[in-house]
Amino acid sequence: MTLSRRSLLIAASLAAAPAPALAQSLAQGRFTHGVASGDPLDTSVILWTRFAPADGGDASLRWEVSEREDFSRVARRGRAVARAANDYCAKVDARGLQPGRAYYYRFLSSSGPSPTGMTRTAPRGNAERLSFAFFSCSNKPFGRFHAYGHAAARADIDIALHLGDYIYEYARGVYPAADVAMADRVIEPAGEIVTYAEYCARYGSYHEDADLLELRRLKPMSVIWDDHELANNAYMTGAQNHQESEGLWADRVAAASKAFFDWMPIRRPDPASVRIYRSLDWGDLARIILLDTRLIGRPQEFSYDALAAAAAEGPEAAMAAAQAFRAQLHDPALSRLGAAQESWFDAAVAGSAARGHAWQVIAQQVVMGEQIAPAGLSRLLGEEASPGTRRYVAGGEQIGALGLPWNLDSWGGYPAARAKLLDTLTARGTNAIVLSGDSHNCWVNNLPAAGGGRNAAIEFAGGSVSSFGFESALTNAQPGERESVMRSGNPGMAWCDVTHRGYGAVTLTRGRCAAEWVAFENVRQETVSNVIVTALTSDASDAGPSDWAAG
Repeated sequence: MTLSRRSLLIAASLAAAPAPALAQSLAQGRFTHGVASGDPLDTSVILWTRFAPADGGDASLRWEVSEREDFSRVARRGRAVARAANDYCAKVDARGLQPGRAYYYRFLSSSGPSPTGMTRTAPRGNAERLSFAFFSCSNKPFGRFHAYGHAAARADIDIALHLGDYIYEYARGVYPAADVAMADRVIEPAGEIVTYAEYCARYGSYHEDADLLELRRLKPMSVIWDDHELANNAYMTGAQNHQESEGLWADRVAAASKAFFDWMPIRRPDPASVRIYRSLDWGDLARIILLDTRLIGRPQEFSYDALAAAAAEGPEAAMAAAQAFRAQLHDPALSRLGAAQESWFDAAVAGSAARGHAWQVIAQQVVMGEQIAPAGLSRLLGEEASPGTRRYVAGGEQIGALGLPWNLDSWGGYPAARAKLLDTLTARGTNAIVLSGDSHNCWVNNLPAAGGGRNAAIEFAGGSVSSFGFESALTNAQPGERESVMRSGNPGMAWCDVTHRGYGAVTLTRGRCAAEWVAFENVRQETVSNVIVTALTSDASDAGPSDWAAG
C-alpha cells in the first residue's frame, strides 16, 4: 500500500464524522496511537485503539467494520470504552463477520473518527493459501523499524506474527549503550520499567514509530511475548534482570502482562492468568499454534560457570564435568512448556491433524535447532572487540568442542523438552514449520525426528527487526564468511544470515512452504537503501516436511 493509498484511507475516515445525536453520547478527546486489529478467526477479529479523553475519565466510543472504505456499507458496529484502568486502551471482539473477507474498520468519538484500518477474517473450510510475515527483537534505540514498514506495504501478507521482544525494558543508555543509541529514537520513561504505568509508557514510546503504526493499521496481528516485555532472561520465578530492590517478581509479571494485553490487539485466553498460548485456524490449510516457551513452564536455565571452573583444572577435569553437565541437561523432568501447556499442545496438534490441515505453524520464542559455536569463530573478531566479548566467544568455542550449545536460554538448554515436542509432531504425522525469534540472527534449520528417516519439523528463526546480532562483534570477516563458519559446525543448519536485520515471510499452499528472508543493508539509515531477499522452500509430504532448499 502506497503513501497515497494511506492518505486516501485517512481522508475517508475524516470525511465521515458521527451524526450529531450519536456524537453527544461519545467522548471528546483524541486517538493517540492509531488503530490495530488481531487474532482473526473466521467470523471475528479483535479491534484496538487508544483514546485520550478531554476530561480524563473513561471514554465512550463507537466502532464500525465495513466492506467499503467509505463506510457506506457497514457490516457490524458497536460500543467500546477506553478505560483509565487500561491506560485508555479500548479493545473489542468484532463478531458476526463473514469468513475469508477483507474489511475496513474505525472508531468514532465526538471529536471525530480514528484513522481507518484494514483487517481480514480467516477463511472457513477450503483455503488454498496463507501468507504471513513474522518479526522479533525490535529495540527502538538500536535502529529503524524498516521491517514493519516494508511488510505493511505488501499486499500479499494476510497476517503479521510477532514472536516477542516487541519492546525492551532497560533504562536509556543500558542496551544499547548511550554511545550506540540513536539520538532521534529516545525511549520513555528514562529508567528501567517495573510498574504498570512504566510498561505502558514504554509501549506508548514505541508506538510513536510510523512503520509500527502502519503495520498495526493494515495487517491483523498475533503477538506473543518473549523476555523483554517482562525482564531479560525471564523464567517462572524470576529473571536475570530482576532484583529484590525492584519488588516481588509476581508483581512485576502482573504489571508487565497487563500492559502487554492492554496494548496488543489480541485475545486474552484466560483473564485470570498470564496464559498467552492459543491457536488460530486458517481454514483447512493451517493451524497457527502460539506458545509460551518463556514464562509459565520454564525453570531457570543452567549455567556454564561450574564447567568453566573445571576447565581451568585441565582437559580431564573439563571432560568429566562436561559429561556430568550433559546428564543434568538431559534430565527428562526439565520442562520448557510446563505440564498444562504440553497437554494443550498435544491436543492442538492432534486436532489439527484430525482436521486435515496441510501445515502446522508453531510460533514461539527461542531457537530450536542445534547451535554449536564452531572452531575458528574467534578469528572473526574485530580489533575493537572488548575483552568480555573475546572471553564469551572463546568460551563458546570451548563449549562447542565438547558438543554443548552456546546458548542455554534456547531449546538447546532444554533438550529433553525439545525432543518431547518434536516427538509429538512426528507421532501426529504433521508438516510443521517452527518460527523462532530471540537470537537477533537468522537461522534456517532442519529438525530431524528421533531415529532419522524424516524431519519432525523445519525451523525458520527469523532474525531481528533492529537489535544487533553477531555482525557487531565478528567484524573481521569477508562477505559470507560469518555464515560459512557458523554452518560448518552445525550440520542441521540449512542456511543462516548473521549479518543483517530483517523479517521472515512465508507463503503456505497445500504442498509447499515458500519462504523469504527479507534483509536490510542498514537499519540505522532513515530510508531503506537496499533490500536483500533470500528464497527458501520446503515441500509437504506424508513423511513430514522436506529439507529446506535455499536459492
